[in-house]
Amino acid sequence: MRDLLNKMQVMENEMELAHQQSDYWMEEEHFDEEKSMRFEQEADVIYEELYRIFDKAAEKIVSITSGQINKAMAMTMIRCRRSEVERIFA
Repeated sequence: MRDLLNKMQVMENEMELAHQQSDYWMEEEHFDEEKSMRFEQEADVIYEELYRIFDKAAEKIVSITSGQINKAMAMTMIRCRRSEVERIFA
């Protein structure tokens, strides 16, 4: 579980960087729509993989708790209370 949480953090950082690069290339002084779109596409690919990892982590929480925490609650926990989830699995 810790590996999934670490991977999520890395991927979130990569996605944020791709969005920043996309924004950078849309600014008037360095405008390059092609580069901006390339970074947006990269962010979209990262997001899709990140969602799969979120799903895996949520399934793992459901499994660990023998269903006492359902998948929707597990996803909410990961999104809204990540530091607490990380502390539990540290």
